[in-house]
Amino acid sequence: MIIEYAEKENTRKLYEEAFDDPKEFVDYYYSDKCIDNRMIVSLEGGEVVSMLHLNPFSVNLCGTVVPSYYVVAVATKKNMRHRGHMTRVFEKTFELLKGEKIPFIFLLPVDESIYSWMGFEKICDFSKDRIPSYDEIQKKYDIYCVRDDNYIRRMNKEDELRKLDMGEVLPDNPVIMAKITNLDAFNSVTGKEFADEKEALYWMKKKRIYICEEV
Repeated sequence: MIIEYAEKENTRKLYEEAFDDPKEFVDYYYSDKCIDNRMIVSLEGGEVVSMLHLNPFSVNLCGTVVPSYYVVAVATKKNMRHRGHMTRVFEKTFELLKGEKIPFIFLLPVDESIYSWMGFEKICDFSKDRIPSYDEIQKKYDIYCVRDDNYIRRMNKEDELRKLDMGEVLPDNPVIMAKITNLDAFNSVTGKEFADEKEALYWMKKKRIYICEEV
Protein backbone atom coordinates (compact mmCIF):
# COMPACT_ATOMS: atom_id res chain seq x y z
CA MET A 1 0.00 0.00 0.00
CA ILE A 2 1.36 3.41 -1.02
CA ILE A 3 0.22 6.28 1.18
CA GLU A 4 1.16 9.67 2.53
CA TYR A 5 2.26 8.69 6.02
CA ALA A 6 1.60 10.60 9.22
CA GLU A 7 3.44 8.32 11.68
CA LYS A 8 6.77 9.90 10.83
CA GLU A 9 8.84 8.49 13.68
CA ASN A 10 8.08 5.00 12.37
CA THR A 11 10.27 5.74 9.34
CA ARG A 12 13.36 6.37 11.44
CA LYS A 13 14.36 2.71 11.54
CA LEU A 14 14.58 2.59 7.74
CA TYR A 15 16.37 5.96 7.66
CA GLU A 16 19.06 4.70 10.01
CA GLU A 17 19.39 1.44 8.08
CA ALA A 18 19.83 3.25 4.77
CA PHE A 19 21.98 6.28 5.63
CA ASP A 20 25.24 6.95 7.46
CA ASP A 21 24.27 10.30 8.96
CA PRO A 22 25.43 10.83 12.57
CA LYS A 23 22.88 10.18 15.30
CA GLU A 24 22.94 13.84 16.29
CA PHE A 25 21.87 14.87 12.78
CA VAL A 26 19.13 12.23 12.66
CA ASP A 27 17.85 13.38 16.06
CA TYR A 28 17.70 16.95 14.76
CA TYR A 29 16.11 15.89 11.48
CA TYR A 30 13.29 13.94 13.09
CA SER A 31 12.64 16.47 15.86
CA ASP A 32 12.74 19.55 13.62
CA LYS A 33 12.59 19.05 9.87
CA CYS A 34 9.94 16.36 10.17
CA ILE A 35 7.58 18.84 11.81
CA ASP A 36 6.50 20.24 8.46
CA ASN A 37 7.71 17.74 5.87
CA ARG A 38 5.73 15.00 4.14
CA MET A 39 6.46 11.31 3.73
CA ILE A 40 5.25 8.99 1.00
CA VAL A 41 5.77 5.35 1.92
CA SER A 42 5.13 1.78 0.86
CA LEU A 43 3.70 -0.36 3.67
CA GLU A 44 3.88 -4.13 3.92
CA GLY A 45 2.13 -5.66 6.90
CA GLY A 46 2.10 -2.27 8.58
CA GLU A 47 5.88 -1.87 8.20
CA VAL A 48 7.52 0.92 6.21
CA VAL A 49 9.54 -0.87 3.51
CA SER A 50 10.15 2.04 1.13
CA MET A 51 9.90 5.80 1.46
CA LEU A 52 10.78 9.28 0.35
CA HIS A 53 10.48 12.54 2.25
CA LEU A 54 9.33 15.86 0.81
CA ASN A 55 10.94 18.79 2.62
CA PRO A 56 9.11 22.03 1.77
CA PHE A 57 10.84 25.11 0.40
CA SER A 58 9.70 28.37 -1.12
CA VAL A 59 11.70 28.94 -4.28
CA ASN A 60 12.13 32.19 -6.15
CA LEU A 61 11.63 31.20 -9.78
CA CYS A 62 12.73 34.18 -11.84
CA GLY A 63 10.90 36.68 -9.68
CA THR A 64 7.91 34.61 -8.59
CA VAL A 65 7.95 32.68 -5.31
CA VAL A 66 6.54 29.17 -5.74
CA PRO A 67 6.11 26.18 -3.41
CA SER A 68 8.47 23.30 -4.05
CA TYR A 69 9.88 20.25 -2.32
CA TYR A 70 13.39 18.93 -1.82
CA VAL A 71 13.19 15.13 -2.10
CA VAL A 72 15.30 13.37 0.53
CA ALA A 73 15.55 10.09 2.45
CA VAL A 74 14.80 7.96 -0.61
CA ALA A 75 15.22 4.42 0.69
CA THR A 76 13.98 0.83 0.50
CA LYS A 77 14.68 -1.97 2.96
CA LYS A 78 17.49 -4.19 1.68
CA ASN A 79 15.38 -7.33 1.57
CA MET A 80 12.55 -5.54 -0.29
CA ARG A 81 14.51 -3.99 -3.14
CA HIS A 82 13.89 -4.65 -6.85
CA ARG A 83 10.19 -5.28 -6.25
CA GLY A 84 8.88 -1.98 -7.59
CA HIS A 85 8.25 -0.34 -4.23
CA MET A 86 10.22 2.82 -4.96
CA THR A 87 8.76 3.18 -8.44
CA ARG A 88 5.26 3.14 -6.95
CA VAL A 89 6.27 5.57 -4.21
CA PHE A 90 7.50 8.07 -6.81
CA GLU A 91 4.43 7.53 -9.00
CA LYS A 92 2.19 8.36 -6.03
CA THR A 93 4.32 11.41 -5.24
CA PHE A 94 4.09 12.73 -8.80
CA GLU A 95 0.32 12.15 -8.80
CA LEU A 96 -0.15 14.08 -5.55
CA LEU A 97 2.06 17.01 -6.52
CA LYS A 98 0.55 17.35 -9.99
CA GLY A 99 -2.87 17.60 -8.36
CA GLU A 100 -1.55 20.24 -5.98
CA LYS A 101 -0.12 22.26 -8.89
CA ILE A 102 3.45 22.13 -7.58
CA PRO A 103 5.56 23.31 -10.56
CA PHE A 104 8.72 21.30 -9.87
CA ILE A 105 10.68 19.38 -7.24
CA PHE A 106 14.40 18.85 -6.78
CA LEU A 107 16.86 16.43 -5.20
CA LEU A 108 20.53 15.69 -4.66
CA PRO A 109 21.31 12.23 -6.07
CA VAL A 110 24.02 9.80 -5.08
CA ASP A 111 23.79 8.55 -8.67
CA GLU A 112 21.98 10.53 -11.40
CA SER A 113 20.99 7.37 -13.28
CA ILE A 114 18.74 6.31 -10.40
CA TYR A 115 16.41 9.23 -11.16
CA SER A 116 16.97 10.22 -14.79
CA TRP A 117 14.57 7.60 -16.16
CA MET A 118 11.78 9.19 -14.07
CA GLY A 119 12.24 12.57 -15.73
CA PHE A 120 14.73 14.15 -13.33
CA GLU A 121 17.58 16.06 -15.00
CA LYS A 122 20.63 17.84 -13.65
CA ILE A 123 19.99 21.57 -13.51
CA CYS A 124 23.08 22.76 -11.62
CA ASP A 125 25.95 21.83 -9.35
CA PHE A 126 25.24 21.83 -5.64
CA SER A 127 27.19 24.63 -3.99
CA LYS A 128 29.22 23.72 -0.91
CA ASP A 129 30.42 27.32 -0.66
CA ARG A 130 27.62 29.33 0.89
CA ILE A 131 27.06 32.95 -0.05
CA PRO A 132 26.35 34.60 3.32
CA SER A 133 24.64 37.66 1.87
CA TYR A 134 21.02 37.02 0.89
CA ASP A 135 21.02 40.36 -0.96
CA GLU A 136 23.87 39.10 -3.11
CA ILE A 137 21.98 35.89 -3.90
CA GLN A 138 18.90 37.88 -4.90
CA LYS A 139 20.94 40.09 -7.21
CA LYS A 140 23.06 37.37 -8.83
CA TYR A 141 20.67 34.44 -9.26
CA ASP A 142 17.42 33.69 -11.07
CA ILE A 143 16.41 30.62 -9.05
CA TYR A 144 17.11 30.19 -5.34
CA CYS A 145 15.51 29.14 -2.05
CA VAL A 146 13.81 31.92 -0.11
CA ARG A 147 15.41 32.53 3.28
CA ASP A 148 12.59 33.06 5.75
CA ASP A 149 12.97 32.92 9.55
CA ASN A 150 12.49 29.15 9.71
CA TYR A 151 15.01 28.60 6.92
CA ILE A 152 17.62 30.72 8.72
CA ARG A 153 17.01 29.01 12.07
CA ARG A 154 17.52 25.58 10.54
CA MET A 155 20.53 26.75 8.57
CA ASN A 156 22.18 27.95 11.78
CA LYS A 157 21.39 24.70 13.58
CA GLU A 158 22.88 22.64 10.76
CA ASP A 159 25.97 24.85 10.83
CA GLU A 160 26.41 23.94 14.48
CA LEU A 161 26.18 20.24 13.66
CA ARG A 162 28.72 20.53 10.83
CA LYS A 163 31.20 22.29 13.11
CA LEU A 164 30.99 19.26 15.39
CA ASP A 165 31.35 16.95 12.36
CA MET A 166 27.79 15.78 12.93
CA GLY A 167 26.23 17.08 9.73
CA GLU A 168 24.54 15.29 6.89
CA VAL A 169 26.80 13.08 4.74
CA LEU A 170 26.97 14.31 1.12
CA PRO A 171 28.30 12.77 -2.13
CA ASP A 172 31.79 13.80 -3.28
CA ASN A 173 30.58 15.83 -6.27
CA PRO A 174 26.98 16.75 -5.53
CA VAL A 175 24.58 18.03 -8.18
CA ILE A 176 20.96 19.10 -8.14
CA MET A 177 18.39 17.38 -10.33
CA ALA A 178 14.85 18.62 -10.91
CA LYS A 179 11.60 17.28 -12.32
CA ILE A 180 8.62 19.21 -13.58
CA THR A 181 5.61 17.94 -11.65
CA ASN A 182 2.94 20.17 -13.19
CA LEU A 183 3.81 21.63 -16.58
CA ASP A 184 0.75 23.89 -16.70
CA ALA A 185 1.66 25.39 -13.33
CA PHE A 186 5.28 25.83 -14.43
CA ASN A 187 4.20 27.54 -17.65
CA SER A 188 1.83 29.81 -15.73
CA VAL A 189 4.53 30.91 -13.30
CA THR A 190 7.18 31.49 -15.96
CA GLY A 191 4.86 32.98 -18.56
CA LYS A 192 6.16 30.46 -21.09
CA GLU A 193 4.48 27.82 -23.25
CA PHE A 194 6.84 24.86 -22.96
CA ALA A 195 5.60 21.84 -24.90
CA ASP A 196 6.94 19.26 -22.46
CA GLU A 197 8.97 18.72 -19.29
CA LYS A 198 12.31 18.41 -21.09
CA GLU A 199 11.87 21.78 -22.75
CA ALA A 200 11.04 23.37 -19.40
CA LEU A 201 14.05 21.78 -17.72
CA TYR A 202 16.33 22.94 -20.54
CA TRP A 203 15.13 26.49 -19.87
CA MET A 204 15.88 26.06 -16.16
CA LYS A 205 19.41 24.84 -16.87
CA LYS A 206 20.21 28.09 -18.64
CA LYS A 207 19.25 30.15 -15.60
CA ARG A 208 21.55 31.14 -12.75
CA ILE A 209 20.65 28.71 -9.97
CA TYR A 210 21.87 28.75 -6.39
CA ILE A 211 21.06 25.78 -4.17
CA CYS A 212 23.47 25.45 -1.29
CA GLU A 213 24.33 23.16 1.59
CA GLU A 214 21.75 24.63 3.95
CA VAL A 215 18.88 22.74 2.28
